[in-house]
Amino acid sequence: MSLLHALRHRLKILINRDAYGGELADEMRFHVALEAEQEERNGLSASAARELAQRRFGNATYHAEETRRQTALPAFDEIGQDVRYAARAFRRSPGFTIAATLTLALGIGATTAIFSIVDGVLVRGLPYRDAERIVDIWETSDNGGYRLPSYPTFKDWRQESRSWSDAFEEMAFVKGVEAIYVGDKGPERLLASAVSPGFFHLLGVPPLLGRTFLPEEEQRGANRVAVLSYDEWQRRFGADPGILGKSIPYSGAATTIIGVMPRDFAYPAWAPGQHSALWEPIALIEDTNPSLSKRGVHTDSRTIGRLHAAADSARVAAVMRTVEQHLTQAFPEEQAHWTSVVILPIRDELLGNVKTTLLMLSGAVLLVLLLACANVANLLLVRAAARERELSVRAALGAGRSRLVRQLLVEGLTLAGIGGTLGVALAVVVVRVVRQTAGSQLPRASEIVVDPRTVLFAAGLTIFAALLASVAPALRATRASTLARLRSGIHGSVGNRRDARVRALLVAAQFALALVLLVGSGLLIRSLVRLQSVDLGFDPDNRVAIAVFPPAGKYDDPGAAAGLYRSLLESMAAVPGVRDVAFVNHLPIGGGWVTSPVQVEGRTDEVTRQPQALYRTASEGYLRTMGMHVARGRWFTDADIRDKVGFVINETLAKQIWPSAEALGERITLRRSSQQRPDYGQPVSGVVIGVVKDVRQQSIGSMPSPEVFVPWTLEVWPWITLVAHVQNPSREIPLLRRAVLEVDPRIPVGGTSLQGGFVTLGSTLSSSEVQRRLATSLVGFFAAAALLLAAIGMYGVIASGVAQRTREMGVRMALGASEQRILRLVLGEGVRLAAVGAVLGIAGALISTRLIRSLLFETVPTDPLTFVVTPLLLAAVALLATYIPARRATRLDPTLAIRGE
Repeated sequence: MSLLHALRHRLKILINRDAYGGELADEMRFHVALEAEQEERNGLSASAARELAQRRFGNATYHAEETRRQTALPAFDEIGQDVRYAARAFRRSPGFTIAATLTLALGIGATTAIFSIVDGVLVRGLPYRDAERIVDIWETSDNGGYRLPSYPTFKDWRQESRSWSDAFEEMAFVKGVEAIYVGDKGPERLLASAVSPGFFHLLGVPPLLGRTFLPEEEQRGANRVAVLSYDEWQRRFGADPGILGKSIPYSGAATTIIGVMPRDFAYPAWAPGQHSALWEPIALIEDTNPSLSKRGVHTDSRTIGRLHAAADSARVAAVMRTVEQHLTQAFPEEQAHWTSVVILPIRDELLGNVKTTLLMLSGAVLLVLLLACANVANLLLVRAAARERELSVRAALGAGRSRLVRQLLVEGLTLAGIGGTLGVALAVVVVRVVRQTAGSQLPRASEIVVDPRTVLFAAGLTIFAALLASVAPALRATRASTLARLRSGIHGSVGNRRDARVRALLVAAQFALALVLLVGSGLLIRSLVRLQSVDLGFDPDNRVAIAVFPPAGKYDDPGAAAGLYRSLLESMAAVPGVRDVAFVNHLPIGGGWVTSPVQVEGRTDEVTRQPQALYRTASEGYLRTMGMHVARGRWFTDADIRDKVGFVINETLAKQIWPSAEALGERITLRRSSQQRPDYGQPVSGVVIGVVKDVRQQSIGSMPSPEVFVPWTLEVWPWITLVAHVQNPSREIPLLRRAVLEVDPRIPVGGTSLQGGFVTLGSTLSSSEVQRRLATSLVGFFAAAALLLAAIGMYGVIASGVAQRTREMGVRMALGASEQRILRLVLGEGVRLAAVGAVLGIAGALISTRLIRSLLFETVPTDPLTFVVTPLLLAAVALLATYIPARRATRLDPTLAIRGE
């Protein structure tokens, strides 16, 4: 009767545990079969033994069946039961739970954050109607040059609309203008856009508030009206809906606000992170902006068109070539050689070169997610192997394979649910940091948010991660027979050789993925280090600058503007802490540029074949203030500035024109390049008096361009950039701002960008490379996370292997194996796994790193140092992760190890 007593005791336990309530009858049948087998051994026939066992346990079986019927649960309640059971199991294994959830949180959080960025910038459609049919239109020359169409050219196109009506549905022109708003810090210069009729209709975006322009408001002489951008409405007016109809003094003129555009309406982007604060009809400035009447002005504008639904690129090119040829015949001087157009999708202008960076980050974060899933799968395999006996008992009690698989999948989903929740919180933090650090340089940064769409993606990602990490362990744990599981549990081993091979394969895959990320990160870091060590050709430290735009009217005459510039120079030089002050029309890196053809005396090249050089008008102290250096000859003296003689060129231009001769003393002819002056395009000649060392003009990573400096008095620029060498920028900037306002209180100084505000040259340099730095930082973070996950995976596999081979280790040590031999044995396993992962990782890196070629600076995708150091780093981490369990194996007591088995 001892068996009956044990059965009844077991029954009482199971009645109080709802996790087994539906399996009591199966347990009764199992024990009846065992009792019948025992009686058969005692000499009874099979039928008699079974009848006796059934009679002996009939009463218990009846109660078990009743319990089964009473505890039967609907499917939903059974899943809830599985979740509760999983929660209890996780509480009993806090180390496993924390490791698995944090690993999934890292993978899901990083993937969700990058999805938010990619979705906001690339995936989510542009807010414009049929955006794929909206294009930028550029003129092209016979030799492949590009230029923006002038306003007179656009008006000619519009008059010949019948010629292109089957290529374009409509066209519009946008001119960049300034709007001055007087705020707390003084006048502030805002970027604005003057638009031709039909601009808003072409883009097809209704205003958020109010309306856009009426036809009568787009006529000359109409009252001034404007449509605000969402950012200007928020920042300046606190999102007040009552702004409609109010008169706001922009540029000293009362302007009625008639509408506010949605947040994602940000066309055009005049510079990275610089969008229009407001839009106004172009007719309001046609009489006051002289550049609009000049056919030779090709800057600060956009010409856009909406392609006809049936038009193709070949048809558009043929049509516009015909139109351009008509203009060439009508205006041979301005349109000579400019005989065609090229159309570019508006999406390319808005996104710039960020697409490559984001796609690279997407690939990197996908590797992190796969690595995290592999790590969790490894943890679940070890856990499933350790739970062999539990699963065996449940199977013996009648739980089918599907029931056990469901339980393990629920556990995986529960882990992923916790990890996904933490991951979304991590994604919110990452997105906030990215918007704060790189928002000004990322297109459509305002649309980068963790919204319900992102959360839905995170939920799907959580399910995917759970299935990816749980299915294989679940199927493996329920594949073996009940007897094999029981035998495994009796011996106390953790899994078998097949399990060990699977876990080892996962670890090798983790190391391969980690190596791919580490190599990519190493290349980007080496590129960034080389970028930071580049000789800029000038010293940005403690240099501050501001672009000064003289108020209209008083300083329109070049002589009046020259007097203003001298007064500003003297006022700023008198500020305590200012060492040097100078001015130039365009600063390097972020300051803009204009070019002029360079004609060498004695040569007869056509204008379109002549070298193009950046055209700089500079003061006598510019070289000293910027920390630039003369290579040969000399810089301008006060006499040169006063007498307006001599030019200074850079080394690149000297090598381009006189590769094997001396440039000093040669005479060249330039073209006046200020498009707002009436003498624009007129030739000016001079002798080369000096050659300066090259500076990086467009960005740190770009190669120097040909450059020529002329005395600022030779062509007084309509606006100027003042640069000062100071002792402490944060202390001197408020004083410099006050010094400017003392000269003329109408000059905009309250902005936060170079265009109307004081900035440090160091911040300008940083913003010019923000995308590269963002990519390097994120990939570096992903690579570090991947390395950590790979190390954890290695540690887990080696530790479980040591546990599985405890008896073997004990036997070896009992037979005389030394600690060093055991240590080498365990370390060798880790080294083999790391070696396999390294081989696979190097092969993957050789292929994948070619995708980031455009982000590298003076670094090849197969950089030998990176491909040598990175595997060595990975090997060191593998040895460290392996050494701890290896050291533990050497401390085993052989007697206890063998006895435990």
